[in-house]
Amino acid sequence: MGKLDKQYLHQEQIHDIENGGSGSSGESGLLCPGCSMGLQRFANQFTFKCFFVLLLSLSVLLSGIFWVLPRYTIQTRFDAKDEIKLSATVQAYFRLVKPASQLIPYIERLEYDIYSEIGLPNTKVAVLSMHQSGASESEWTDVVFGVLPDPMTVPINPVSLSVLRSSIIELFLQQSNLTLTTSVFGNASSFEILKFHGGITVIPVQSASFWQKHEIMFNFTLNNSVSEMLDNFSAFKDELKYGLNLSSYENVYVQITNIHGSTVDPPVVVQASVVSDEGLLPQRLKQLAQTITGSPAKNLGLNNSVFGKVKGISLSSFLNRTLHATTPSPSPAPSPQTDYTEPPKSPYAHPLPLPPHQPFKSLVLTVKCLHRCLLL
Repeated sequence: MGKLDKQYLHQEQIHDIENGGSGSSGESGLLCPGCSMGLQRFANQFTFKCFFVLLLSLSVLLSGIFWVLPRYTIQTRFDAKDEIKLSATVQAYFRLVKPASQLIPYIERLEYDIYSEIGLPNTKVAVLSMHQSGASESEWTDVVFGVLPDPMTVPINPVSLSVLRSSIIELFLQQSNLTLTTSVFGNASSFEILKFHGGITVIPVQSASFWQKHEIMFNFTLNNSVSEMLDNFSAFKDELKYGLNLSSYENVYVQITNIHGSTVDPPVVVQASVVSDEGLLPQRLKQLAQTITGSPAKNLGLNNSVFGKVKGISLSSFLNRTLHATTPSPSPAPSPQTDYTEPPKSPYAHPLPLPPHQPFKSLVLTVKCLHRCLLL
């Protein structure tokens, strides 16, 4: 019997070693068979169907996680639908010193603030895009908004469009401010006009009432934007005065037009007029017309590297007439005066009758008497 016990114990030790057990503890030997049976029972119950359901559940969970996470990254930019962008015939741009992720949840509030500043009846304001400026960690956000008719099937009437144009130009020239909810949006800056149906005309650093009293004398085209012209306006005006050979008492006034209604896209049409404290005589107007028309080679005195080449110089009809007008010849010097002066004869005076001549009357009477005597 002892020999059999030893063989049984030896076989049990070998079995423990093969199954990773130490064989030194009786308790371990009792637990391992139970664990093996539990695993075997789980393996029998875990069919291919369960495995497929588990795999499908994991895939749905992972796809849900990857669908939720990108929503936080997409919120760094916003774009309206294409039909809304196409319907906005008036579009403008400004910048906010806040990350786009903090502003996008308040788009409706931003639209309300903008409408409160420039909105008109039968119009509405829509934010067209909101993009992070530059790098993703930038604190600047570029905002583009549009003014649309409400309802969208009816265009904005001309009167409202004119009022809206004046309001937007004032914002661009910083003659008024775009006031927003400061606690949410901060302050707006870098206001630009991107598109305005019918074009825009900007009068820089001058009184708009000037053009109510004076006419445009000439115009020309430059491949610059309105913003570029304003940035270099002081140099532009000085160079233009030099190119026109203006005197110290003469000045030039200009207004700048972009036919597409943009302050950021070229070209521009510059409309100008010259005024003088002493008035402009016909001879001086003719000199100006000759200087303007003969100036393409001189580029109207403008720096080519800054303003480019002047194109399409055109005179107004008024100034064009002075160019072809003949100069009146000087009147001749008066002849020297004599010692006497003859009073001028009135063109309405009639010649006076001759005074009666007495000798002639006596001769007629004598002839009549002789004739009577002969008849007797």
